[in-house]
Amino acid sequence: MTSGEKAEPTTVELDTSEVALIIGEEDGSMSVRVVAGSEVPDDASEIPAAPEIVLALAMRLLRDPGFHDEVLDWYYEHQDEMDDEDDAG
Repeated sequence: MTSGEKAEPTTVELDTSEVALIIGEEDGSMSVRVVAGSEVPDDASEIPAAPEIVLALAMRLLRDPGFHDEVLDWYYEHQDEMDDEDDAG
């Protein structure tokens, strides 16, 4: 794919209990979407844990630019540990 070309969309099937956080970038701006495998009823007294965590992450990514750096710093600091676990497994 060359610069400027758009890739074909990818389809992902979610189980009813799963929630996806989709992060994209276009023209230098971040886009964040939350997609759920099933809808939370409007009359629900509380949101289940998975959608609540994903919504919180999405909001923090959109509203706290410093959080991007914190997440990446954490990732790079722990990359060696994750690689070691993969090698041991």
